[in-house]
Amino acid sequence: MIWLTQIPALTDLVLLLLRLVVGLMFALSGYFKLTKPDRTHSMRQTLTSAGVPAALARPLSVIEMLAGASLLVGLLSVPSALALLGISVVAFATVTLPNANGHGIHKLENLLYAPETLLSAALLVLIATGAGDWSLDRLIVG
Repeated sequence: MIWLTQIPALTDLVLLLLRLVVGLMFALSGYFKLTKPDRTHSMRQTLTSAGVPAALARPLSVIEMLAGASLLVGLLSVPSALALLGISVVAFATVTLPNANGHGIHKLENLLYAPETLLSAALLVLIATGAGDWSLDRLIVG
């Protein structure tokens, strides 16, 4: 199967798909937190219960939406992925970890299935590799 890793455009295609999925997820999540009152309320409650000021709901939602959109087009991908990783790690520490069910390896399994865990891993890939050749970053940087 080594031949599969030697397809020239495969890496760029995979990075594009990763950026599209992760970027769209964050962009839509931020957008709906800004435009849907029930989502805004839920975000404020989550922040408050984690000891974070509710006033940060709007700025965090804006960052989520803009950084997600940035990933979609591959513009400023690494800084955007870093910002989203920060949001994901805080969400993991304040919401996912305290609410994980099970004990021992069962708790670990539930933590690994959490969206924040998978999104953090995907964001780390984008931070380590950049956006790939099929991005605005590549057009600007060259």
